[in-house]
Amino acid sequence: MPSTPLTQESANPSPQVNLTDGEAMAFRHLAHSIVSRTLAHECEYHRLGRPELGDADWKLLKRQNELRIYKRRSQVASEPDQTRAIGMAGTPNVLCVGSVEGSLEDIMTGMHSKNREEMSATAPFLHNSHMDCAVLAVMESGSESDPFRQLALKWFISETFGDARLVNHRDMCTLESTGIRTDPWGQSYGYFLAKSVDLSGCPPMPESSDVVRAKMTMCCIYRQAPGARVVDVYAKGTVDLGGDLPAFLTYNASCTMMLSIAVAVESGEAKRLTLLALQHAKRSASSSKPELEAETGVHAPGTSLSASYYSTSSSNFAETTTPPPQLLLSMQTKEEREPRSQKLPVDPCWVCGKKPAMAKLVRASHRRCGICSQRVCSKCHVKRRLIARPHPVTVACCKVCILAAKRLNVDPRDPCPILP
Repeated sequence: MPSTPLTQESANPSPQVNLTDGEAMAFRHLAHSIVSRTLAHECEYHRLGRPELGDADWKLLKRQNELRIYKRRSQVASEPDQTRAIGMAGTPNVLCVGSVEGSLEDIMTGMHSKNREEMSATAPFLHNSHMDCAVLAVMESGSESDPFRQLALKWFISETFGDARLVNHRDMCTLESTGIRTDPWGQSYGYFLAKSVDLSGCPPMPESSDVVRAKMTMCCIYRQAPGARVVDVYAKGTVDLGGDLPAFLTYNASCTMMLSIAVAVESGEAKRLTLLALQHAKRSASSSKPELEAETGVHAPGTSLSASYYSTSSSNFAETTTPPPQLLLSMQTKEEREPRSQKLPVDPCWVCGKKPAMAKLVRASHRRCGICSQRVCSKCHVKRRLIARPHPVTVACCKVCILAAKRLNVDPRDPCPILP
C-alpha cells in the first residue's frame, strides 16, 4: 500500500476534513436530490405492484435468492434522466429489485457506521477485500426521531472490486446518507446513498502509486412488508473502476455492490448477536466471580469475553491464540472444573433435550453455544459470525439466542458492539 498523506492520516482513529458551511450545504442538497429522485421512481414501481421487468428492455445480469439485477438492453428516452438521477451520466447503470429476508432495522443497522471503528467492523461483511477506511466528516447524526440518520464523507480502499482481482487497488471518496423517513402517502421507508464526490481534503493517490480512484453511485430504497420479516428493495447504481477495463468487469462490480444489500442483513444480525454475547458474558462474570474465587482460592480480576476465547472454544471454527489461563478457568462451568472421574452425567441439548449419541460409551458432548454457553445439539444451532478484532469470528449459535437477538433493541447511536 503506497505511503501517501491520506493513508498515513487514516491510521488516526478519527481523521477529519474541515468543510465550509457552503460545502456542507451543497452536500446536503446533492444527497437530498438523488434520494428524492430515486424515491419517485421507486414509488411509481411500487404503485404498479412491483412487476417483473420486461425482457425486451431489460437483461438479467444476476439473481441471488429474491434479488434480481438488470441492465437496459437498449438506450431509451427515459434512461438519460434516470442516469442523471443517480448522478453519474455516461457510465453503465444497473437496477436491483426484489426482496430480502429480515427487517428494515436489520438492513439499516448493518449498513450504519458512524466512525472508523464501526466502519472497519462492518467492512468484512460488506466488502470482499477491505484494506483501510476512514470517516472524514460527519455533517448530520442520528436523533430520537431518526436514530439511523447520517450524512457523512467516507473513504475506503479495497484490494479487489467484485470477483475480479485487479492489478491496482481501488479507493473511493464517497458522500453517504442514510435514514428512515415517511413518504407522501404516510408509509415508512429506509434509504441508503453512497455517491462519489471530489474533495480537496481527500485527493486521488499519485499516478506513481498502485491505487486508482474509482467512482460509484448507489441509491437504495427499502420498505418492509406489513406483518412480515421481508424487506422490498429498489436500488439503482453504477460503478466506474477507472482505467481501461472491459465492460464485464464494470457490470460485475456493480452487481457485487448491489448484492451488499443482502449482506447488510447479516451485518445487522452480527451486531445484535455480538451485543447479546457481551451481555451474557457480563452477567456470567458478575455471578461466577465470587464462586470461582471461593473454589480455587485464585483472585479473578473479572471475566471478559474475547475473540480469542471464541477462537479456542469448542464452538468456534477458526484458529487463533490461546486465552489467558485465568480467563479460560473463569469461563469453565463447575462441572468442567471437576476431576474427570467425578464428572456429572453429560448435559442434554438445552433447546430440545436430546443427549449426544453414545454419550455413556465415549463421553461425547454437545458443543456450547457461542452466545449463552449452553450445550446445544447439531440440529438446534447454526453458524453465525460475531464482530471482533481484527476479523469476525464464527461461532455456533443456539436457536434461542437467534430469536433473542431479533428482539434485542439496538440503538445505532450507541458504540458498535465488538468482542475485545
